[in-house]
Amino acid sequence: MTNRMIERILGSVGIVMDFLFAILGAILIVVVNLGIGWFGDSINTVEWGFVSNILYIVNNLFWLPVLSCVVSFILGLIAVVKVKRNAKLAGGLFIASAAISSWLLFTGVAFQSILYLIAGIMCFIRKNEDEAGVRV
Repeated sequence: MTNRMIERILGSVGIVMDFLFAILGAILIVVVNLGIGWFGDSINTVEWGFVSNILYIVNNLFWLPVLSCVVSFILGLIAVVKVKRNAKLAGGLFIASAAISSWLLFTGVAFQSILYLIAGIMCFIRKNEDEAGVRV
């Protein structure tokens, strides 16, 4: 069996980034909910009905990136654990994690999907000892 240290490192960095983004997203949701509660008493719903509806929709949409980070975190964690035993399965899980978190690239801050994609491709391309005959 190969060591696959590069895939582990790339996957671990992606996992840490997913975890941090999920925690920061959850904190942001709590702060926005508290902010809406603070302004709820002072906003006249007749005058600010449209704005309060927009805030409600945006608040509910904040859960999408948090949930995608959690799912990507779980898949990445399983892939890092399985990379030494079954590289093909880990590669598929890395690529699935990259696909789930890829839309976060549009925010300009999250590049963990690129790390997952590189690790997944490396899992498929690199040969194991028993396949290549030489330790890679």
